[in-house]
Amino acid sequence: MKWIARVFVFTVALFLGTLAVSFFWFGEPTFLISVLLKSTTTQVQHVDAPSIIETKAREVSVCDLKNDPAKYNRSAVKVTGYFSRGFEDSTLYDPSCKSDQWIWVELGGKRSVNVMYCCGFTPKSTREEELVVEKLKLPLTEDRNFTEYDKFLAAGKNVKATVIGTFFSGEKTQWSENTPVYYGGYGHMGIGSLFVVQEVHSVETTKIENRL
Repeated sequence: MKWIARVFVFTVALFLGTLAVSFFWFGEPTFLISVLLKSTTTQVQHVDAPSIIETKAREVSVCDLKNDPAKYNRSAVKVTGYFSRGFEDSTLYDPSCKSDQWIWVELGGKRSVNVMYCCGFTPKSTREEELVVEKLKLPLTEDRNFTEYDKFLAAGKNVKATVIGTFFSGEKTQWSENTPVYYGGYGHMGIGSLFVVQEVHSVETTKIENRL
């Protein structure tokens, strides 16, 4: 065991000697401290760091978006809700929310929901350029979660998913004094707001019917 004690004493002596030299040459041990810090911090690695859009996203509910669209206009949001896709239908909804406000869903990046929404439009599953809405570029993370999400919806299955994306309220509209106020300009015949999916965090199929 004597050799262990000798090694320990030698190590302590070496450290104290280095510290003394640092004081002598630099007046303070800043040089030694910086070396020690550098050797420590270079070993730190960030694993699964959140994306830029995730760090900006506000966690909201579907009802929050429907009840006050203007509040979240052009905002990155994280929301858990139900998604449907079919003929003239690509919507985000929640059966517990009683609002009649529609939210049309589109995909970011170069992907598309491949759904007919207005006159003279040919549905496609991809687009040539990355999606830009109201001068905002909207990229898409195409990982395993997104692939599952898109596959289920393309097969006609409704899903419950937690996603991050950008919300656009659209314009406040009222056709007459006797009709309700709504926000529109997007989706089928421009009847709703817009939610652009950019990241999918979780997804599962559901049998819950679309109730706006």
